[in-house]
Amino acid sequence: MLDKMNEQLKDSMKPVTELATLNLNTLQELAEKQNALFSTLLSGGVSFAETASQQKDVMSLAEAQKAYLESLQETVTAAAKETYTLVSGAQAKAGEMIKASSEELSAKMTAAAK
Repeated sequence: MLDKMNEQLKDSMKPVTELATLNLNTLQELAEKQNALFSTLLSGGVSFAETASQQKDVMSLAEAQKAYLESLQETVTAAAKETYTLVSGAQAKAGEMIKASSEELSAKMTAAAK
């Protein structure tokens, strides 16, 4: 009897644990992407500072700054797109999981009512 109750509890908690696992994996991937972005931004900033310190006139400094800012924009835009893709993919998977568990629960309720 206790084994049956334990099994029922595991079955009823399965959607919750799957959703928690999906969230955990998504957060881990986001953390890795943010870490890579931060490292890229930091190295780009240091590289720009080195380049800027070597410039002899204002025009060459302005060109170096323009190149750095364009690179920065590309990097941040690419990171935002990757993050959006990851989050929207996780959201779609979560929706599918919730829909499937809802349909399963509905089928069980219908069967139990008969």
